[in-house]
Amino acid sequence: MGAIFFYIFVYFIGYYGSAIFNMFTVRPLITNRFMAALVPVVAVAIAHGYMIVTKPPPASQDITVESAMFTYVVMPVIIVSLGAVYFMWNSRRSEEEETNDTNQEAEEDTDLNTENTESEEVAVSSETNSAESEQSNDDKKDKTP
Repeated sequence: MGAIFFYIFVYFIGYYGSAIFNMFTVRPLITNRFMAALVPVVAVAIAHGYMIVTKPPPASQDITVESAMFTYVVMPVIIVSLGAVYFMWNSRRSEEEETNDTNQEAEEDTDLNTENTESEEVAVSSETNSAESEQSNDDKKDKTP
């Protein structure tokens, strides 16, 4: 269980390290931090696996090299990778929902602006018509002796 927490810790160091790296650059160089954070996880897993394979297991434990590799390296890396893929998929879905909400709000604003423009045009044309009718009434009064 400790190996899983260790690899999650390494993953978050990579994730936030890439965020800090992007802050220092002029434009973001790492666009997918979820997958970029797996690079240190894989590097640590390779080093950890190398240490397990080259050193003999502790004498007090009845464990094989294959079992140790699976329990302490392969399984935690698979769990962290699946978590990274899930969170990446989940964040993209929420970004798409935000984009759709923004597009719908923009369409509603456009519809409201169109309705306001049409009502303004109607109001202007009715004011123009009433001004013209008043002017024609004034002309008729001037013509009568």
